[in-house]
Amino acid sequence: MGRILLQTGEYTTTPYSFDNLGIKVYSIEELCYVLRENAFLLDREILDKRLIKWIGDALKLPELASMLSPLLHNKTSVGAFVRVILSYVGIYTEDEIGRIEELFYQGMGLNAYEKLKTHIDHMVESRKYTPAIIEYDALMTRLPENETILRAKILHNKATALCGLFLFEEAALHFEEAYRLDGDRDSFISYLAAKRLAMKEGDYISFAAGLTDGYEDMLELERRMETLQAQWEQSEEKQFLERRSQLKRERDVSYYSETDYKIQDLKNRYRENVNG
Repeated sequence: MGRILLQTGEYTTTPYSFDNLGIKVYSIEELCYVLRENAFLLDREILDKRLIKWIGDALKLPELASMLSPLLHNKTSVGAFVRVILSYVGIYTEDEIGRIEELFYQGMGLNAYEKLKTHIDHMVESRKYTPAIIEYDALMTRLPENETILRAKILHNKATALCGLFLFEEAALHFEEAYRLDGDRDSFISYLAAKRLAMKEGDYISFAAGLTDGYEDMLELERRMETLQAQWEQSEEKQFLERRSQLKRERDVSYYSETDYKIQDLKNRYRENVNG
């Protein structure tokens, strides 16, 4: 059962606007949500007297406002400022608040494009592959031509998201382009891996034989594949499949109900990955 969340302060008809995000908030809970979801995109602009005044006057939270006011004069970090707000409201756990604070620290010193890329990277880590791909494409259209290294990193991470959707051939094209832009060895190895997953074994062997260089990278890929195979052999998923096979051989009726449940769970997870 989920936690019951009590509203803190008042819901105002006078919103606070984050002009750079195009977002307006009307309550302290909405403010907390924006701070959490946009940690990489926000910067020291939130250390603003207007925000503190809005919290105190519009939301009727003078205690929180009085806690925040001294921080403007002490050159407090954005992360520490946000922590005070999140801790006061109490809708997130301490671990969640620590993670959000760390995201603000990580965003320091990044330009607008780097911040947006990092924000999208976290979407990939959360397996929100399709919306991440859409956001990467939008970022690429805005990226200046001289941002070659950043463009290569975006292509690499977009390819990673494509792999999450099993679109290995398309992913290989992006890994290859990333490698051509910055020469990063990891992009080339990822390119080989995507080709290996996209092709039949015999076709991949013929493809690899036709490469004029990259022999050491191919060996490295095989070493990584062997490591992953060893991890798979010890994994819970492998044990699950072996148990299912044993139940099927024994004609155990639980095989069908448990397998149907697992298949439905996998379908739901895939839809979440695709649709975000």
